[in-house]
Amino acid sequence: MIVSKKLFVKVGLIVVLFLCALMIFSPNIYNIPILRHPAFSDLDRREFGLKVHVSTVEAFYRNRESWPHSKLGGILFSNEPTPHPNLNENRTYLILIWKHWQWLMNRHVFNFGKASNDNILSYCSVKNCQFTGEDKLIDTADAVVVHLQKGVIPTVENRIAHQRWIFLSDESPINTFSVSKSIRSFEVLKDIFNWSMTYRSDTDVPVPYGRTVALEEPIMESFSVSDIPSLIPFWETKQKDVSATILMSNCQSKARNAILKELRKHMKVDVYGACSDVPENRNRCPGHFKEDCEPISSYLFYLALENSNCFQYLTEKVFFHAYSKGAVPVIFGPSKEDCETLLPPNSYIYIEKKKDAEQVAKDILMLTEDLDLYLSLHLWRNNFKVVNEHGFFGTKSHHLCRLCEALNFNDESKKIYRKEDLAWYLNPSLTCKKVN
Repeated sequence: MIVSKKLFVKVGLIVVLFLCALMIFSPNIYNIPILRHPAFSDLDRREFGLKVHVSTVEAFYRNRESWPHSKLGGILFSNEPTPHPNLNENRTYLILIWKHWQWLMNRHVFNFGKASNDNILSYCSVKNCQFTGEDKLIDTADAVVVHLQKGVIPTVENRIAHQRWIFLSDESPINTFSVSKSIRSFEVLKDIFNWSMTYRSDTDVPVPYGRTVALEEPIMESFSVSDIPSLIPFWETKQKDVSATILMSNCQSKARNAILKELRKHMKVDVYGACSDVPENRNRCPGHFKEDCEPISSYLFYLALENSNCFQYLTEKVFFHAYSKGAVPVIFGPSKEDCETLLPPNSYIYIEKKKDAEQVAKDILMLTEDLDLYLSLHLWRNNFKVVNEHGFFGTKSHHLCRLCEALNFNDESKKIYRKEDLAWYLNPSLTCKKVN
């Protein structure tokens, strides 16, 4: 029987696509017999690994094709190319941080005392911005940033036509005005702002707590499950007698406390920070954003229990305490869809409601005993990385860089945030669900 070259190529392509699909949806792809067969050469494995990488990355970004976003949002979340850094090289943007520049500098410039103020944008793709806290310069600034949690809005009779007023909020809509003395509702902010700046992907100036970023090529073109530990940070320190931990400094979240209590009925969980019931753990890690909590690096799982169930609200609990420390996050708070579109594929355990806690505890205990199955939750590390961008626990803050990039890259057409526009970002009844 003679098989035509065209048919052979077509069959081969189908086989490759089938294996790529297995790679994405099956945690044990590296144990399938065809990859271990002697006829499957090292070159074949490398080529297969590269094809799988491309297919995996394309599938990840395909989930985001319909997302609304600014030009900067497309760069950060949809893998769109970054414009040439010399786009506006002859122009300098002046950015005024209204009223609270000194307060914001502690985190976004000085990194809680761990960095200098030599060059604020040294790591940024653009560097043609100057930042000031001198409120008297409001009539000359290209952008005015107002931190909503502080709740102080400028009063100006005649605003500059090209000036951008930007509202900044790192909190979920439930807590946006938690410390404000003058603002209690988003409704008073209508017809004031031109741009939004929050953790969400669809804001004009996205400042997410962390992001999933595709690697240009896989770390290993061909490897087995036994190779995965080399990709996992702090793997050599992991212990199994207590496999899960959590760092808590805010002890007032009823929903988070309820989930934790339910989980601890069925498994051991070590709690660090101000909410710990063990004095030693409470003193070792006070839970403040200034200092890292080194002991949590030795756990296989981290309980990323958010205090709000709001659209795309995923914080440092997931990106820093879990992924960056080589742990699998156990997530409660955001929607399952947010996790699927924002986080690495097959990388977490999801809790939808309190009554699921018993089964989740059983899954964690099972994974702790089945090393190969546990390691399959780290396969993503060969194709993706996570980056932390909020300046907590010694990480780099990207807030000021993102402001400068937005002024350089975003559409310059004029717009204003009406009441209904603000509601989509700041009204809890539209963007959040009650956590139960």
